[in-house]
Amino acid sequence: MKLNISRNIFRVFLLSLVVFISLTFITKYFGLSIRKTTDLTDEEIEWLKNNGALIYASDKNAPPLRYLDDKDGQYKGVLIDYVHYLSIELGTKIEVTPLLWEDVMLELSSGNADMCDMFSSEERQKKFLFSKPIYNLRGILAINSNLTDEIKSLKDLKGRTMAIQKEDYASEYLSKYYPEIKQYFVADLEEALVLVAEGKADATLGDEPVMTYQIDKHNLHNKVTIIEKAIYENQVVFAIPKSKPKLVYILNKGISSMNEKNVLEKIQQKWFGISTPIVKYRDLDSIKGYILIFIIIVIAILGLMAIWNYSLKSQIKLRTKELEDSRNELQAVFDGMTEYMLVLDENKNIKNINRGFLKKLDKNKDQVLGANYKESLGVFSTKEFEQLIDKAIEEGVYITEELQINNYIYQVSLNILNSSNFGEKYILIFLFDVTNEKISANKLLQANKMSAIGELAAGIAHEIRNPLGIIRNHSYIIRNSASDWELVKKSLGFIDSAVARASKIIDNLLNFSRISGDSMEKTYMFNFVKNIFELQNKILQKNNIEYELICDERLMVITNQESLKHILINLISNAIDAMDNGGKIAFKAYEDSNNLVLECIDTGVGIAKENLEKIFNPFYTTKEPGKGTGLGLYIVYNEVKKLNGDITVDSKQGEGTAFKILIPLSKEVA
Repeated sequence: MKLNISRNIFRVFLLSLVVFISLTFITKYFGLSIRKTTDLTDEEIEWLKNNGALIYASDKNAPPLRYLDDKDGQYKGVLIDYVHYLSIELGTKIEVTPLLWEDVMLELSSGNADMCDMFSSEERQKKFLFSKPIYNLRGILAINSNLTDEIKSLKDLKGRTMAIQKEDYASEYLSKYYPEIKQYFVADLEEALVLVAEGKADATLGDEPVMTYQIDKHNLHNKVTIIEKAIYENQVVFAIPKSKPKLVYILNKGISSMNEKNVLEKIQQKWFGISTPIVKYRDLDSIKGYILIFIIIVIAILGLMAIWNYSLKSQIKLRTKELEDSRNELQAVFDGMTEYMLVLDENKNIKNINRGFLKKLDKNKDQVLGANYKESLGVFSTKEFEQLIDKAIEEGVYITEELQINNYIYQVSLNILNSSNFGEKYILIFLFDVTNEKISANKLLQANKMSAIGELAAGIAHEIRNPLGIIRNHSYIIRNSASDWELVKKSLGFIDSAVARASKIIDNLLNFSRISGDSMEKTYMFNFVKNIFELQNKILQKNNIEYELICDERLMVITNQESLKHILINLISNAIDAMDNGGKIAFKAYEDSNNLVLECIDTGVGIAKENLEKIFNPFYTTKEPGKGTGLGLYIVYNEVKKLNGDITVDSKQGEGTAFKILIPLSKEVA
């Protein structure tokens, strides 16, 4: 018996020693630390305060990573969002400065800029300090399509000319490994690709996402060919002037924190609606974590084998501790949830509440546990909230609804938990703040509408030039015929008519583009639909498309005009896109059994039977790349459902498509 006890003690000691040595090894060779590395020291916070706003300088024309948008003049992109989140993470302002790449390098070298993302290299290490990696990026080779038989790799470009962005890493790479290749320096990859497509340069080398974006933008697929194998793949880091070494440590902490939160992946989901990254990041810390977890699991298994023959009393103590740890872990998960969570008993007394909810209420747990929720939840103790709780208790079912509480919108979910031991009933309540999602949805609708306005711009400009031409001509007649009063009166009449026509066009455009609310308004359908068709008039003429509006001019309904705008403009635009060689759109609007009925019938190419079930899915499109976002019919469907309506579609390939919408009519104006 004593011998067995001695053996167990020895095994425990040996196991402890192995664990200690393993953790020491891991900490030393993998750089792991139990301290939270994202906490800035007082000295670092003071440094940021004294330094003022950080200046982030970068390429102004490298979409989708970062670029200056010609449409709205905004500097945007995946990495601009990343820098914005980094600013929040560090608690300091970061100003972005779009420049030519060669000017970026100059500003960073002179210390006028604080940071920029780039590849590290031996040459650049002479000028800059570098942060931890942000992501991995590949460099790819694009050649003129007429040279595909001659050029299979960089070796085949010896003696030829490559268009290279000045000061780019690609130039360093070629100078080091392929000095025989002639380099012709340009401002950016866009210019380089255009030169290659025109045959003025044989090839270019640069960042993969930027290269593929510009090829799609300029439709160069038939003129430029990408050599599939990546020429190089390196880690992208932040470069910092050598005069600011403390900034390196500060940025590293922000990068580590954002890696833990998968910020880059979330940004790419926002931009592209996908989780597969366009730029890859290899998180060495994650790899270290997996190695550590694997080693700990192996050690745990060895430990279990070593103490397998412990006495029954030791096993009971161990299991008791595990149960306690499990309970603590569950409470930790409960407290760590970002949603507000609450558990009530049948008397609506608070049994548990998570840390996030307590922080929102500015209270501690002792103040609320056991108290009635009405006395503790402050602004959340609304009549609507109480009705949801009563409904969940009475019906014993899962309930989820949206509630507006104190100017915020929450998704409230309630679920009944039954205790098998004591026959008690508990209510688990989740409150998730969806205010920003609602705002983003509204912004998406407005962005889609403004995109439609962009497509109408050329037609609108032409329509306005016509009355302006009439005004100019008759102004000339008046100046040269001042004595002929009858001719002057006639010219003034033409001028008044032209001004009224231009004013009507502008009014239609402004009425369509303005952001409206969810109010119900009196709407005269004939004029409402006609105005939207008039906005599309130039596009209809250009595509040789006729339209017929079948609607009683006296038809007046009470409905949400903003939703109708989204529905009509997307249906009409979809019909126009379906007719490449001319055709006709018939649009009907009438009232039937207290429903507004809208029918949009085109003579276009139609929709394949297997695609009919997918057309209302977001981002689904059968159009060529660059000609459709896949959001038009998705928005139509959502707006119809928002009005409690229904939409059906009937289509035959080669004959056309008919959409029919039924919208229940309101009796009151909001």
